[in-house]
Amino acid sequence: MTRTSRRPSPVLYEVYAQCANEACGWGGKLYIEFAKTFQLSRAPDAGVSIPMPLAVRRQTLDQLAALNG
Repeated sequence: MTRTSRRPSPVLYEVYAQCANEACGWGGKLYIEFAKTFQLSRAPDAGVSIPMPLAVRRQTLDQLAALNG
């Protein structure tokens, strides 16, 4: 169960969570990072840069070249 979260950067969430089972008692901090782009955004934000695997980049560039023909 998430208790609080914050976003220190556009590609990273910091989440404070605890187990939903009260008998467990676990609590901790999780980092959730947007690590790879597999499909480009239709509404990109110039301030956000998420790496793209080389094969996906090549495929995307080929598709754009075909569209612009």
